[in-house]
Amino acid sequence: MNRAAIEELFAFTDFSWRLHEQTIRPLGDERLCEPVPGSGWPALRDALMHISWAYERWISDPERVTTDVSFDMQSTRSWEDIDQYRRKVRGHSRQYLDSLSDSELTTAREMDIDGESLMFSPADIFAHALLHEREHHGDISTLLYQMGVEPPIVEYRFYLMEARGEAWG
Repeated sequence: MNRAAIEELFAFTDFSWRLHEQTIRPLGDERLCEPVPGSGWPALRDALMHISWAYERWISDPERVTTDVSFDMQSTRSWEDIDQYRRKVRGHSRQYLDSLSDSELTTAREMDIDGESLMFSPADIFAHALLHEREHHGDISTLLYQMGVEPPIVEYRFYLMEARGEAWG
């Protein structure tokens, strides 16, 4: 995984987040915390915070120790709370990415992952965190469907069309 591919994944996940925001924000903050039976998540808020938490878990420590940071989920009550947290952790991730030379980015090094010493490059970990977000887009769609809301289509091809200035949707 090289810098250009990581940048592309950052852009795609920003695109997807924007589409989710356009669908979720108009529902009102009270719907974020509403229990959603049958979804696998207690509420939409929990899945959205988990997505962002992964950046803190995997990329927050340049010394290569994954963190098991916890946050008070109950204090997260609005889209703004969720989005502010996301901006913070992704901003930190971007700063870390920008601080690495191409060689540093792609050179594997020892990492302490939950007490186990494993070899990964920072590029591997960036790809992991960004693809982790993509993995949970299906969860967001399921939650919205269970809430009776039409989920947005967050396919890569639509991102590409938008990036090229082509009409879609």
